[in-house]
Amino acid sequence: MGRIITIQGVGDIDLDKVSRLLPGRNGWDILSLGTQGRYIKAIIDSWDTLQRYEINTPLRLGHFLGQGLVETGWLKYTEEGFSYSAEGLIATFRHYRRNPDLARQHARKKELIANTVYGDRADLGNTQEGDGWKFRGRGFIQLTGRYNYTKYGEAAGIDLANDPDIIKRDLTKSIEVAAAFWKTNGLNAYADQNDAAKVSRGVNRGNPNDPAAANHEDLRILWTNTALGVTQAPQTVAPDAVPPPGAPSLKPLQVGSRGDRVRALQEDLNALGYSTNGIDGIYGQGTKRAILAFQQEHGIPVTGIADAATIDAVDKAADDPARARIDRSDPRVFG
Repeated sequence: MGRIITIQGVGDIDLDKVSRLLPGRNGWDILSLGTQGRYIKAIIDSWDTLQRYEINTPLRLGHFLGQGLVETGWLKYTEEGFSYSAEGLIATFRHYRRNPDLARQHARKKELIANTVYGDRADLGNTQEGDGWKFRGRGFIQLTGRYNYTKYGEAAGIDLANDPDIIKRDLTKSIEVAAAFWKTNGLNAYADQNDAAKVSRGVNRGNPNDPAAANHEDLRILWTNTALGVTQAPQTVAPDAVPPPGAPSLKPLQVGSRGDRVRALQEDLNALGYSTNGIDGIYGQGTKRAILAFQQEHGIPVTGIADAATIDAVDKAADDPARARIDRSDPRVFG
C-alpha cells in the first residue's frame, strides 16, 4: 500500500488531465478555453494561496477542485445566471412555484429575479434594497448574500462588501476567497476523511452535518472522485524497497527533480520511444508522463515517480538494442 504525501507544488498535478475531464474538452490552452482556461491558470497561480489555507494534500485538493467544478458549471461560470424562462423559474425556485403568474412576469429579467429570490432575506444579510442582485452568487465556491460576502471577504483580506465583482474579474481572488471559506468552515477535516457528502453539505448548505442532501450532491461526489483520480495519482508512492547489497542509495526522481540523473533518464526514455518533451535535466510533466507510460507497459507500480526499480528497468531496456527507438505515442494511456 502506497503512502500519500503532501503535494510539493502545483507542478505535481497534471492540470492538462484535469481539463481533459471537463465535458466536451480534450485538452486546453488559455486562449481557446476562455473562462475555463482562466480558472485553470488561476489554480496554477494560486498554489502559494492554497498552501496558506492548508489545501495542500491530494485529498484536500481533490475535494476542493471537485466542489469548485460543480459550483462553476465545470469552470464555465464566474457568477450565478438569472436568465430563466418562466418554466425555469418555476422548476428552480419555490417562491415562483407558489406564484406561477409572477414567474411569467419576471421571466428573463435577471436583476428582478435576483432581488425577488435573495432580497430582503435576513439569513443572507440582505437588508438593503438591491442586495439580492448585488450579492448574487459568484466565485469558485459561490457566495450569496451580503453576510457571506462580508464574512469570507474579511477572512481572505479582500473587501468584497464594497467590490463584490472582484471575484468575477480576478479569478485568483476567487480561488483565495473559496480557500478562506473552505478553511473557515473546517472542510479540510472532512476532506481528510474522504467524506464527499459532508464536504458537499458544508459547501452548499453551510453545515457538513446537515441531514439534508446538498444540491446536486451525487454530482459533487462523482466529480470529487474524478478530481481525486488526478490529484492522488502522482502522489501515491510505492513502499520503500530494500536495495540489493552494494546498491547505491539514491533518492527517487519526481516532478521538480533536476540534474544529471534526470538528464540521463530522459535520454534513455527518448531512446526507447517515450517522449519526455525535451532533454533538459528537469523532471517536468513530460518526463512524468513518459515514466507513467513506461511503468504501465512494464508492470511496475504506476506512480509517475522514478524509484530505484523503475530506473533499473529503464537502464536494462535502454541497454537492449532490440528495445531502443520504438515509436510510442501512447494514445491508449494519455490520449
